[in-house]
Amino acid sequence: MISSRINLKVQSVKAVKDFEGRECFQIEFVEVRQRPPMMMMNNPEVPDEIGQMVVQVTKSFQNMMPGMNSRDYEQMKITLIVTGDELESFKLKPYPNQLYELSITDGSLQFKEI
Repeated sequence: MISSRINLKVQSVKAVKDFEGRECFQIEFVEVRQRPPMMMMNNPEVPDEIGQMVVQVTKSFQNMMPGMNSRDYEQMKITLIVTGDELESFKLKPYPNQLYELSITDGSLQFKEI
């Protein structure tokens, strides 16, 4: 049995109509992952003191840039368009920035609030 777990965050919730004209909810989820550590390489021809100074200056610029200093990053993952009954079947009460753990097992999706 293959199983997978994904941490998701609700990006947005919108009221929409499906092709049959029924009232539905469009829920956009993003996957939340930790940013891998950044590795800095120094030029071997440059003295160590200058190389360390360049690394420190680069890190300080990265901390000033928006979005670069957070440890997590988000990637668009799933968009669901569901009716109210389908939303209840999934046991979802989504609002923006709410976190869920999505378990995918044998073709079934199960959402669990974090």
